[in-house]
Amino acid sequence: MASTGKQYVDQFTISNQGIMDLRELLFLTVLQFGSINETLDLMTGVVPGSRLGGIGEMEPVGLPANGCEPQWNASKIATIEKLWELGAYEIAENTCYQELEETLVQFSMKTGTDRADLTGTDFIDVIVEPKLTEAMNKMIWRMLWFGDKLASNFDDDGVITDGVNPKLFQICDGLFKRLFDITSGVNNTQRVTIAANTAATKALQRSGILTAGVATGIFDNLLYNAPIKLRQKSDKILMVTQSLADALTIDIKRNTGSNLQWSAVLDGLGNERSLMTTTVYNGQTILALPIWDEMIQTFEDSGTVWNKPHRAVYASKATLKGGINSSSMLADLQVWFSQDQQKNFMLARDKVGTLTWEDNLIMFAY
Repeated sequence: MASTGKQYVDQFTISNQGIMDLRELLFLTVLQFGSINETLDLMTGVVPGSRLGGIGEMEPVGLPANGCEPQWNASKIATIEKLWELGAYEIAENTCYQELEETLVQFSMKTGTDRADLTGTDFIDVIVEPKLTEAMNKMIWRMLWFGDKLASNFDDDGVITDGVNPKLFQICDGLFKRLFDITSGVNNTQRVTIAANTAATKALQRSGILTAGVATGIFDNLLYNAPIKLRQKSDKILMVTQSLADALTIDIKRNTGSNLQWSAVLDGLGNERSLMTTTVYNGQTILALPIWDEMIQTFEDSGTVWNKPHRAVYASKATLKGGINSSSMLADLQVWFSQDQQKNFMLARDKVGTLTWEDNLIMFAY
């Protein structure tokens, strides 16, 4: 089995004025996806099989007075209980120094007896470990939003791009899977249909959403038809694909001549979370999430069409829950050198899952 990182270092010239320092490498542009905490209620320390319970309103009270003989009642209080189902994942990588001897990694290796130990070198510290952490962040987005325990490729009547391993999605059922279930069938009053999603080609999917009045109609329907309890929630949020955000901007400019103003989302330190932007439409904050577009276009591509490329979720953020077994979003990444095997290893394990809390406080456009 090839060593982790070998494929990429094989691409670089190491002679005739080639690259000799890993720190000289320029990192290719990757999508800045921001914090998943902006999109859901992320709970850590969740025990698999545990239950989440809560109480709601008491049923209406107050009947006509009955004089000396009051009419005693046992009014009920609404309750809700949900089960946490977490799936286990692992990330296991290994690297043998011998496979990297003829690559530019040789210039960052230790010498003598310690040559096989790559821990503490630029190869691990500057390249592999940071890139693995980046991939783990995207993994959390993929699992919590796009996970499906029954995922399969298009060739097997599923929606996962042919050639992509469907096991990448089978750890747990993600929130999109749950939202599709909630808003299908008898619950279709919580759904706003986007006709452009059913177009026969990608080009028609893209052009269909830009038809005059389509985008504003989708947003108007989501807001107007939403449950009044959702409209009153302080944590309500409207999250959309970048394609739908762009279509709304274009539609408003076409109709009014004015531009919809989008602002970068800031983290707690005042830093911009690039490409995660917000605006306000009819009093409601909208969050544009290009990472949804990237994952749909990468992982849900039939070759002819994308699977529902335009999506919008309008919900109470507290209703959309992600659960992680450990005490932090990302599992601890162990990196070590085995003297017995003379190999370098990286390992991370955890359990993740999702649930929706108040299903009736959800609107979904797709």
